[in-house]
Amino acid sequence: MAQKIIIAGALGRMGMEIAQIVLDDNSLLLSGCLEYPGHSAIGKDYGIALGKGPINVNVVDSLDALDCKDSVLIDFSSIPSSRMFLQKVPEKNLKMVVGTTGLGDSELELAKKAALTVPLIVSPNMSLGVNLLFHLTAQVAASLKDQFDIEIIEAHHRFKKDSPSGTAKRLGEIVAQSLGLTYEQAVKNGREGITDNNRSCSEIGMHAVRGGDIVGDHTVLFAGMGERIELRHMAHSRKTFAQGAVTAAKWLATKGPGLYSMRDVLGL
Repeated sequence: MAQKIIIAGALGRMGMEIAQIVLDDNSLLLSGCLEYPGHSAIGKDYGIALGKGPINVNVVDSLDALDCKDSVLIDFSSIPSSRMFLQKVPEKNLKMVVGTTGLGDSELELAKKAALTVPLIVSPNMSLGVNLLFHLTAQVAASLKDQFDIEIIEAHHRFKKDSPSGTAKRLGEIVAQSLGLTYEQAVKNGREGITDNNRSCSEIGMHAVRGGDIVGDHTVLFAGMGERIELRHMAHSRKTFAQGAVTAAKWLATKGPGLYSMRDVLGL
């Protein structure tokens, strides 16, 4: 039997990429498409909303309008919508992959609570390469500690709403942990003006670039005296993230309650 997939944010950039992968995979069934209340596509066939032929799945604005049994929800919507879904999935017994970026502590607490009842994956980035970047950054940062100055530079398209990106924040958390600090204690967002103070060894510079159609670039710079190390990942297509999300959903379909990450999916 095909695994049923529900997509939240189905008409967003990521949602449409995910839908195409699901529709092309005979082991999967697109069983639900969600968008925010008031969206112009609500009530329309999803295929027609995409400008293609009908697929007999209408766009709806609530989980209550769907049969959630034996389904996995892939969520690339918005922070308010993700918060609502995290509150609803336990009562629906619905497994959930959360790829929405910019989630804060309150959303992560909701995820932890929901994970007591249903399995969830929460990840700021679903790509294999980025999750290897997380892994490598942790190793390098643990080896160097405060011997090198560390800067994180991320670049995305001009339409991205959150800054810095969720991926950059996760990189910041990883480096901060290696220094025995929290993200808030270590990260300095950008720089301007003149200072008489030398750069602190426990400081992590964070820089966000926005422009054009950049899919997503992340660089972790370890700068020493006379040498430097750069760990860099560049995404060329959103399909990379979409494929990762679908892989995560397939993996999650067989799991019991718990809060998982892409490290678990990839066996890192």
